[in-house]
Amino acid sequence: MTNRKAFLEEEIPYDKLEKIGIDRRAFLSMPKNLVDPIINGKVSPIIKAHIKAENGKTIEMPMKIQLTHDDQGNVKLQTYPLRKEIANEFNLTTRELNRVKRGDVIRKEIEEDGIKKMKFIQLDNETLSLIPRSIAHVRIAEKLREMEKINDIELGTNQKQAAQEGKPIELNVGGQPVTVGVDLREPQGYKIVNGDMQEWDRQKKIKYDLANDGFMGYVQTEENRWEYQKVVEGLSRKDDAELSAKKAEKKDFGVKL
Repeated sequence: MTNRKAFLEEEIPYDKLEKIGIDRRAFLSMPKNLVDPIINGKVSPIIKAHIKAENGKTIEMPMKIQLTHDDQGNVKLQTYPLRKEIANEFNLTTRELNRVKRGDVIRKEIEEDGIKKMKFIQLDNETLSLIPRSIAHVRIAEKLREMEKINDIELGTNQKQAAQEGKPIELNVGGQPVTVGVDLREPQGYKIVNGDMQEWDRQKKIKYDLANDGFMGYVQTEENRWEYQKVVEGLSRKDDAELSAKKAEKKDFGVKL
């Protein structure tokens, strides 16, 4: 992996960030632990966004964000609101929903602007938002070919097919286990773990945004300062009247910015 940033400062879509209450000054004042994942194309920690609804009211909404590219190469701002339950905006079947809930990445043909596109879809466990990514943008097959050439190994047909379907596969590289699989939280859309499938699962279950009795994240305070604190008071997956009341107003924010 390279340390080069995925997005340059001049590529940051400030016009889209302003729609969630983050202007250029606020973005540049973000602490390193928050800004680094964003400019590297990863899913961010939770932030408290401020969104202006059609009725003029400002809604405080905990969410994660991620910078990606669309099919034309333009920078997009993806938002993943903290939800009480999964909003099934991609019309997943019951079987597909059960798969993403247990941590699988699935393939799904999605209609976008009248055009059908094949996408990978993954659930972000902390927010219960679905993360979509065009399969064409996840070049895991190219990475596997590169690894075969560099490490003088040969993957079986079943392994290659499994990787193309979004499933992690375990390789033997120099006598050591290495696991490779689709992970849409990463900028390139896949992840390489030094370890076996058990280590892959262990890392997948790490919840760095959860702390003790509440959801923790970054909140803007006075003078564009950012502090790490509770972003949702008293949030419960079973009892959250406030988020339920705002559900209709916020349901499309994950894909429309």
